[in-house]
Amino acid sequence: MLDRRDVDQVNNGWGAQPATPPEADPAAGQRAFRFLQEIATDLSAEAITFPTFIDATVRVHTALRDPNMDVDRLAKVVAGEPLLATRLVRMANSAALNPGGRAVADVRTAVMRVGFNAVRSTAAAVAVQQVHASKELATFQMESKRVWWHSLNVAAIAYVLAKALTKLNADEALFAGLVHDIGRFYLLSRAAKYPELVDHRDELEAIIAEWHPSIGQAILQGLDLPEELTNAVAEHELGNYRFPPRNLTDVVTLANLAARARDGEKDMPTAGCGDLPADSPVFQLLTDAANEVQSLVEALR
Repeated sequence: MLDRRDVDQVNNGWGAQPATPPEADPAAGQRAFRFLQEIATDLSAEAITFPTFIDATVRVHTALRDPNMDVDRLAKVVAGEPLLATRLVRMANSAALNPGGRAVADVRTAVMRVGFNAVRSTAAAVAVQQVHASKELATFQMESKRVWWHSLNVAAIAYVLAKALTKLNADEALFAGLVHDIGRFYLLSRAAKYPELVDHRDELEAIIAEWHPSIGQAILQGLDLPEELTNAVAEHELGNYRFPPRNLTDVVTLANLAARARDGEKDMPTAGCGDLPADSPVFQLLTDAANEVQSLVEALR
């Protein structure tokens, strides 16, 4: 999370890594400084005004925190949001969750089939998709589309890895994959207000690569989400993982690296998290589960 020390780092003129070092281009350093100073101040003051988790997601999240929540009550919450309800039924009928091919067409049965955690994940997918399509990101339509597509792939891969290699809840891994790059969306939405960064997108990409994990962690902490999840978001770009994975950070890190390698996403700006070895067993696992991964991506779109 961006805390007081992070704010001080920005105020002291370091922390971001512009594409052109400040000593070579003082103007680039000033652009990064002005942008990050405002971001850090907002986050430290908990003044986040980013419509990432829209009303439907908040309502679902609140409902699921009720220990007495049951299928009927949750189905009513979901049914009140047509886009979410449609997406949930589609997920319940995906190959990953419906291997027997018995289709469902009602929200209650869909909730029963996918489980409560998948309802939370689907609500997040709807929210992130709407952010991707929001007017705040119109200036960066191509960049936001790339982040959205990457998030879907990481979510699906994280689900498969968690289910095949760990005892972790696969639905929680799916959720973590969906929101792991939420900091990228936030920075893109704010950058649209800075014409000088719109004109210097290489500098903006360098800032995003450096800062999006911490900012994503701060956003999710503000929603009081579990520490295991916020840690995974904060650390997924470090490239540190164990195999087989042991915790959510391992799973999200592996999924992030695998998505970049598998789908030719090496142009996704990062802070140097490295690559998976060509002989990593992750690739064979994903080849074997290709239909499952693809069905999850399609269900989340």
